[in-house]
Amino acid sequence: MEEAERIAREEHGSVKIAVISGVGTRNYYRKLGYELEGPYMTKWLTAAA
Repeated sequence: MEEAERIAREEHGSVKIAVISGVGTRNYYRKLGYELEGPYMTKWLTAAA
């Protein structure tokens, strides 16, 4: 996920990333700093994450 976040931030200029996650994987994403937003787990990307 770190590499996906880096690519989104540095190569695509994104400020937020969203992933589709099943109910069983949401705790995994929460541990990585993601929050539930509708059906997606989202995370704001910082300049040096």
